[in-house]
Parts: sequence; C-alpha cells; structure tokens
Amino acid sequence: MADFEYFYGQEADLFSFIRVPKLLFTDDRFKDLTSDAKILYGLLLDRMSLSVEHEWFDKYGRVYIVFTIAEIVKTLGCANTKACNTLKQLSDVGLIEKNNKGQGKAQLIYVKKILSNEVKCKKLNASAQNENSGNENSENKNSQNRSSEIPESRTQEFQKTECINTENNNTDFINTEKENLISSNLIKIYPPKRKVSPRQETIRNDEKRKGDIDFIDKCIITVHDNIDINTLCERYPYDFNLINQIADLMVDVLMEKSEYYTIGGARKPSEVVKKQFYNLRYEHIAYVIDSLKRNTTDIRNVRQYLIAALYNAPLTIEAHYGSQVQHDMARGLF
Repeated sequence: MADFEYFYGQEADLFSFIRVPKLLFTDDRFKDLTSDAKILYGLLLDRMSLSVEHEWFDKYGRVYIVFTIAEIVKTLGCANTKACNTLKQLSDVGLIEKNNKGQGKAQLIYVKKILSNEVKCKKLNASAQNENSGNENSENKNSQNRSSEIPESRTQEFQKTECINTENNNTDFINTEKENLISSNLIKIYPPKRKVSPRQETIRNDEKRKGDIDFIDKCIITVHDNIDINTLCERYPYDFNLINQIADLMVDVLMEKSEYYTIGGARKPSEVVKKQFYNLRYEHIAYVIDSLKRNTTDIRNVRQYLIAALYNAPLTIEAHYGSQVQHDMARGLF
C-alpha cells in the first residue's frame, strides 16, 4: 500500500475553489460589472451550498443566504463603502435580490441563476434550427447521390457542403446529449438539489402551505429582542457593526449543529452553550463590549474569543461590577 501524506491545518483548503461563471466575462449583459463584483457572485454561489445543507428556504421553497457586509469586507479585503457598492452592482444587474428584515436584523440575499428563461429559449431555438438545417442538408445529399453518380474528383461546391460551419455552432454550449443544451460546467456552479424521501417531501410541502416562519427568522427575532439591539445601538452609536456582528454570531451559534464548543480550554456541550446564549440580555452584551474596549492583548481567534466572552458574561458580570465598586470605595471615591 502506498504511503500517502495527511492534510494538516489549512492544507485541507488546498483543493477548495471559488467558481466564477464564464458568462460573467463573455456576456454583454455583465460587461459593466467590475472584477470584484464577479468574484463576489462566485462567493455568494459558494455560500448557497451551506444554505441548502441547513435547509434555509423561504415559504416558496427558494434558497436564501446570509452574507453580511462585514464578511464581504473581510473576504475581498476592501473598505465598507466598496463592499456596499460591489453588492449593489449585483443587485442592479439582477443577479441577486436583497430582503431587508428591518433595522439591526440580518439581510437575506437571494442569488439568482445567471441564465434567464429568455436566454435558454434562444439557445433551444438556435439548436433546433441547426438540427433542422443539418437534416435538410443530409436529405439533399442523399437525393443527389441517388440521382447521379459522383466521380472521385469532387467539385469544390460539394466539398464545401461537407465542411463544418463553425459560425453557426455555439462553442460555449456544445453537448453530446440533445436534452442538455447547457454546459455541464455551468450546471455544476449551482448547488445540486438534495435527494429527499417522499415522506420528507410531503412534510416540507405541508410546512410551505402552512406558511410557518423560517427557523432563521425566528432565531434572529429572538436574539434581537433578548439583547434589545436598538437600545444597544443608541448607547454605542460608533459600534454599530460590532453589535450586529455579535448578534449574527449568536444566531450562528444557536443554529449550528456542533456537538460541543471550546470555552476556556474546556469542551462544553452544544446544548449548554445554546441555553446560555438564549439567556443573554442587554446588560450582558454591554458588558462584553466594554470588556473588548479595555482589552489590549492580541486576539488570534476572534470568533472563539467572543463565544467564550458571551458564554461567561452571565457568570462573571456580578462579580466584575462588585469588585469595581469595592475598588472605588477603597480609593475613597464613594
């Protein structure tokens, strides 16, 4: 048996790629899009697979994603203004549709297919015309063969009829199967539909008919109400993005299917952490924000640090403010 090497650390991402559709560079409809906008569309398509895995569907069965401006800034390495303008380009051209849930709530994004029904119909008609013209040419050739014998030294006109007319062939959409007129590479860009059992399909259809609110919407509403996000934004007007990131992180933790979380080097069961996050309130988030402002050490894993800080907030907030009072009293400030 051959001795193959293991993957270590970030080496696991060596064969993970972001796929950007070729049509974004060849179709005249997208000629005004910047390179960053085209790359962002590929990133949004990549996020679609995660939404399908978590079954983030609206009541009509459409897939949506959550991709914040802060994530765009971090991924593309650009400023906040440029991230907003890049996302707006995709919205203006019709490749995405944004659904704002209100102030302080996560924005839902619907990523649309790059091929519209109109374009598909044109491809179908063009293919049918090419197929019909090919059949007519073959019938004409057969009739000419039956009516007269053709010498071995063929004429120039006859030789031209046997040549391949590359001008009438769309080389971007060549496929050996008649039913599939779109390149398989384009199909692979979009996440495949998951196979579900008939019973699961029935349950999903029943849920759509009832019009129940999606779990993610319930989670976002619960988190924002618990922490009173509007009051937090009024108290910390210059930390609006930080407050929204903390809220998004709480939603992410509550929706994740992890078995455990590492808090202070110890593994905590997922249900224990989620229960603690459900109990977080306005004063706990304010306590975490104040602690972050006082922190002067380098934080390598910000996500893990924030999860630990939020988990420990209800456990340490009383002791912290109590020790501050005792300290100030000892100095004679009271």
